[in-house]
Amino acid sequence: MTVLSDARRSARSLIGAALLCAGLFPAQASATLPEPLAGMFTAPSDLFVPEPEVTLQPDTRGPALQLVTGGQTTAKALARRYGVTAGAVRTLNSGPGWRLREVRLPHPGVARAPARPTSVQGYTVRPGDTLSGVATRHGLSMVDLLSVNLDRQSLDTLRAGETLNIPTRERGLLVRIKPGQSALSLIAGYGADLVATARANDVLPTELHVGDELLLPGIRAESFRQQLLAAREAERRAQLAYARQQKYEEYLAWQQDRERQRLQEKYARQEKYEAYLAWKNSPERQRQQAAYERQARYEAAQAAARQRTSAAVQQGASLPGRVQTASTNRMGGLAWPLRSFTLTSRFAERDIAFHREVFHGGIDLAAPFGTPIYAASDGTVSASGYGAFGLNVWTVNGTSTVIYGHMSRTAVVPGQTVHTGQVLGYVGCTGVCTGPHLHFEVRLGGQAVDPLALLP
Repeated sequence: MTVLSDARRSARSLIGAALLCAGLFPAQASATLPEPLAGMFTAPSDLFVPEPEVTLQPDTRGPALQLVTGGQTTAKALARRYGVTAGAVRTLNSGPGWRLREVRLPHPGVARAPARPTSVQGYTVRPGDTLSGVATRHGLSMVDLLSVNLDRQSLDTLRAGETLNIPTRERGLLVRIKPGQSALSLIAGYGADLVATARANDVLPTELHVGDELLLPGIRAESFRQQLLAAREAERRAQLAYARQQKYEEYLAWQQDRERQRLQEKYARQEKYEAYLAWKNSPERQRQQAAYERQARYEAAQAAARQRTSAAVQQGASLPGRVQTASTNRMGGLAWPLRSFTLTSRFAERDIAFHREVFHGGIDLAAPFGTPIYAASDGTVSASGYGAFGLNVWTVNGTSTVIYGHMSRTAVVPGQTVHTGQVLGYVGCTGVCTGPHLHFEVRLGGQAVDPLALLP
């Protein structure tokens, strides 16, 4: 390439044209300038002599690095350290125990795309793809696919749009040459065949540099597959452990909530019980209880009078309305239906919400579930089963009716004749009930009376 100053060339052309037009020298190249002008201008003949051409050659060599090494450091080791070939290292000078070497580095301005084997093609992952599915579609085993995709982190995570390497000819290990490595060192390190590697990559290994990809035919990433399988198993175990931990935490939360509810219910029951005790021992309740007892005695006396009047009219040994007790065998009395009990509610007492809404026509005797209930008097069973007082038994003797309520099980049937002390059933809590007890009620002529006035 010829390099000539445009300014100088233009000046010469203008000067020559001006001199020719002024007739200062002839058009012949041999003409000479007058003496006064000879020192100011170039000779006219020189204006038509071309200057020598200058050819510029690009410097393909990269920057050089000079360094002093020990006598034991080889050129091959130095080339591996700087990522260049052994030919880029030369010795400039040496002495006992030292060497002055020059390392020719790659030219920074010369850039090329990393070399890649033409037999390895890219595949764009589609939605729904899996590694096993992609391998089967291209006739590969899982190991063959993983050998050319060493950047995989999982056997299961595969995102749509990412690219997988697919070998179309030779199967082998696809590696990238890193700084400090060379194609020959990788071939020797993995034990690959040099000729087969050159054929698989369509290039001499010595022409590959740092950043290029190298296919090592016959080398399989079995250990890499085992590593990914171990990672998958570890992830599965971690997920199971996390799921178990979540369930355990849910169980603990449920248990704490249940305990909190239990305590709240306990405190509520305690509060109600304390309120009941306060009401039970109050002077107002004592006055009400005394009034109820006086009313019950009055009604019992009136009923007894009516019974004696009715009995005088009838004939026979058995008087109407008479109730016998097995313990005393005296007329007009009853036997206790339970051997052991606690009197919790009296006749006409309004101690609970239900008794305030519905008149309590009997007494409540609390006892454990299954406690035997005995007949308080002779009579005939008129009802046995579910009725107004849960599972109950009704016995009739003349105009008197005795009711045994809230049983857990009955032991008699309707129409059966029972005698005082005979088992009628067992204590329970059926019907409207707050706990296992016996509702014991006596009706004379259809009118409920206080059983305590008739019991011994």
